[in-house]
Parts: sequence; structure tokens; C-alpha cells
Amino acid sequence: MYDTPEPEVFTRSFKLKGTLVTGGLTLALFVLPFFGGMGVAALLGKYVGDTAGAIAVFGAIGLSLLGTLLAYQYVFLWGNAGLRQGLAAALERRTGHNPDDGRAYFVGWAPGRSVNPKDMETDHDVGFLAMTPERIVFLGDTVHFELLRSQVLSVTSSMQGIPLLFDFGYRITVEWLDDYGGANAFTLERREGGSRTQVRRGTRHLAEALRQWQQTGIVGPVPDRSANP
Repeated sequence: MYDTPEPEVFTRSFKLKGTLVTGGLTLALFVLPFFGGMGVAALLGKYVGDTAGAIAVFGAIGLSLLGTLLAYQYVFLWGNAGLRQGLAAALERRTGHNPDDGRAYFVGWAPGRSVNPKDMETDHDVGFLAMTPERIVFLGDTVHFELLRSQVLSVTSSMQGIPLLFDFGYRITVEWLDDYGGANAFTLERREGGSRTQVRRGTRHLAEALRQWQQTGIVGPVPDRSANP
């Protein structure tokens, strides 16, 4: 934890507010096309015929599903760019160093081997992950740690949760040893990109970079985030 008066950024209220806003938009993208289409279907069925009404019903269902898929791909990521900027500014005020210097990945972090959502968020903290040949450093809103390469046991990655229903994303699991020889783990997701597809692509790249670092100590360049990883 930081011994600083600087307020936290990734707070419980921030998480809940973001979930409510994005959840409301997602619901609207499903409900409005559905009931609007059903209204049109009822009118067509009354004045044109049952066939036209049935076609409109299927159209309404299709539009609702399309709206839900668009929300799933894009809406839930809207706050990440502002969160990144706000956190980088707060950490610079706390430490005198801007961690978003082109040499770190902006990631979400959660303890344990599998995601345990907290405050309706998959990540317990967000921050910047940097690598050197012999260690990784995570500088987050409330969590800060360094791990030597010799402490890292494995780096794996996989999908977690149930797609569309309880989708926790494509996440990296890092298993490591503490100073007492105890095994621990945490998961990461790269919170960069304008769509879930881009986020997963970026997370896969980070997983490969971490595995290369863990096995060889080689640190590759961080891709320019403006290039849509």
C-alpha cells in the first residue's frame, strides 16, 4: 500500500458506476430494438399480414442480438483510456515518476489462479507492468510489487468464465514463490484496445512476452498502443 494522501483512482464507486453505466447501455441496446421491432411487427401483422409480422419479429430479435454483441465488444471498454490517463497522473504525483512511459503495459490485476470478481469488476487493481532482464515490476493504484525472475514458476494463459454470460476474458496466470517458499499466483489482463478482440490480442502478446522473459530473461519492446494491438 502507498503511504500517501493522494486519493485512489480505481475505487469501489468508480467500478460500480462504470458497471451501472455500461450495463444500462447494454440493456438499452437490447430492449429498444426488441420492443420497437415488436411494435412494428404488431402493426405489420394487423395491416399487412401475418407473414410480414413474423418477418418483423425475427428482425427485432436479430437487431437486439446485434446490439448486445456490439455492447459486448465495445461498450464495456469505454472507460479504460480515461482510467489509464487518470492513474498515470496520480502515480506521477505520488512517486514523481510517470509509469506510462512507453516501457510498461497497462493491465488489470487480480490475486489467485482464477478470477474472483470484486465490486462487479474482474480486476482488483489496475496499473503498469514493466519488465527488466531480472525482474517484473507492477505499479498499481493500491498494489505495488516486484518479482525476481527466479521467483516465477510459470506463466500460462487461458479463457476464464463463460463467453457472453460470465465472460472474464483471456487472462494470464503467473505462479511464483514467496520468500518462505510458498506458492502464490495472480492473473493479468491487458486493458488496452478499443474492442474485446483487441484486448485479447494484446493480452496474448503480453503472455508471450512474459513467457519469453521467464524462460530467457529477454525483454522485448512494448508495442505502440496507438497501433491497436
